[in-house]
Amino acid sequence: MRLMPSFDAVTNTRQDRGMRKPRFKRVRPKTPLCISPKMFEVLELIYQFKALRSHHIAMHLPLRHEIGLRHSLRLMFDHGLLDKRQCGLYECDTYLLAGKGKDALAGRELPPRYLYQEGGLEMRLGTEFEHSKMTIDLLSNLKAGAEANGCRLISAEEMAEQAKHPAPFLLPRHTTYRDRKSRKIMPYMLVPDGFVGIEHPVGKRAYFAIEAEHNKANSRFDDDDPSSRQSSTRKKIAHYRDVDWRQAYKNLGIRNCRVLVVAPTSAQIENKFRVARTVVKESHLFLGQAVPIIAGTDVPIMPHLFDAPWLRIGLPPEQINATTLRTG
Repeated sequence: MRLMPSFDAVTNTRQDRGMRKPRFKRVRPKTPLCISPKMFEVLELIYQFKALRSHHIAMHLPLRHEIGLRHSLRLMFDHGLLDKRQCGLYECDTYLLAGKGKDALAGRELPPRYLYQEGGLEMRLGTEFEHSKMTIDLLSNLKAGAEANGCRLISAEEMAEQAKHPAPFLLPRHTTYRDRKSRKIMPYMLVPDGFVGIEHPVGKRAYFAIEAEHNKANSRFDDDDPSSRQSSTRKKIAHYRDVDWRQAYKNLGIRNCRVLVVAPTSAQIENKFRVARTVVKESHLFLGQAVPIIAGTDVPIMPHLFDAPWLRIGLPPEQINATTLRTG
């Protein structure tokens, strides 16, 4: 009679090697890790975006074999270089830099970051993970799409380095308020979720602020209700029209700026633009697209967003590739 092998038999090294490791719990490594150039490539990629899904990492590293890349990610996770974010059962893992990973990158010449929070951009992965991931997924997909079309994605850090203000992504409005503590008159600030530029091979550049709109279940107001005057969509449209009219983005050293508005579903982005038409009948300033964040299913990579038609308010759809680039 043949007995079934014991799953807790630690002396059986061959059986132990074949056991499946827990997904979100580190397994103590038996040997020290020598960080290879390919591992540094992964660490620098995650550093640029702050957090990346595993299949987005594979999209940016097409020459890496899937099994080898998955093995490298697991090794770096077990050795404390990477952290994982809790995902759905059928979702790809999301990786972030851990403390040891940041230490490993210290002293290296690093690529510019697409999410540069020192310039005033806000990114709360801890409390607003789905909202933040829409911005990160959009930037990741645009980078892959731009490179496939011979263009270059201009990072927020690169834009901040040539800016004339220490917090260039804080866009002032014409209205003011009195600060409760200092009692000083302060301007209201508009804070985008992200900022990005596209450089075409012929030298043309276009710049975009990013607004990720996500209706929360406990939201006080319905953003898709055109009759609601408390809709955040209505407020954002009015704020950005004011910023564009005053050209408040000039402190970034740029001469043009449009707004990429993304929502989890096509229905949501269409409803939000329907609300926007109650503020302005036609506008080329805003471009809308769906970037899914559906829990429980795998979110696909979407590099085609670079060439896809984007919705406009009261106007036909438009692309953000070379057909819309203007000299900046």
